[in-house]
Amino acid sequence: TPPGTGHPQPLWAAVPAPHRSPDLGRSRELQYVYVDNNIHLKGLPSFLYNKVIGCSGCGSPIQVSEVKLLSFSSGQLTVFLPAEVKSIGTETDHVLPLQELAMRTLYNTYYVYLKDLNFLTPISLPKSLLELLHCPLGHCHRCSQPMFTIVYPKLFPLRETPMAGLHQGRTTVSFVAYCCSTQCLQTFDLLS
Repeated sequence: TPPGTGHPQPLWAAVPAPHRSPDLGRSRELQYVYVDNNIHLKGLPSFLYNKVIGCSGCGSPIQVSEVKLLSFSSGQLTVFLPAEVKSIGTETDHVLPLQELAMRTLYNTYYVYLKDLNFLTPISLPKSLLELLHCPLGHCHRCSQPMFTIVYPKLFPLRETPMAGLHQGRTTVSFVAYCCSTQCLQTFDLLS
């Protein structure tokens, strides 16, 4: 939590802006993550599941009245999402928001096929959208599709995973899978 704010922050909020990555756990070089005694940390990206994680003392209940971050709940657990997430999808959603569809189409057209986003300029696309296109908020934990404005989260409490014994009840943190669609949300399996 940044000094004086009292607001929970995503895992990468403590990392200086030029070095943070919403896809933190995707790096093969990253082997160890220590976030001990971070009482406001409720969720870790599911990409971190196979890493060595120190999270003793994390996830204590918090009382925040003016949280401006989106959150979602599963049972008695509530997890706050990164500020970059503008919308939360659910299993009943059948169509993505228009902006998300447009961003994915632009990304696939300019990056996947042409291998170059430099064809787009601030004249052809507003600066905020151009920046978002160059740096998606993350990638689907199931299929690696880039996500720009919406995520479909799925929560896996650490105490319900095979790793629970390693932490012996010293944490209430959960793993959060960020998926790009209802199909990926329904088929994502943390243990596979």
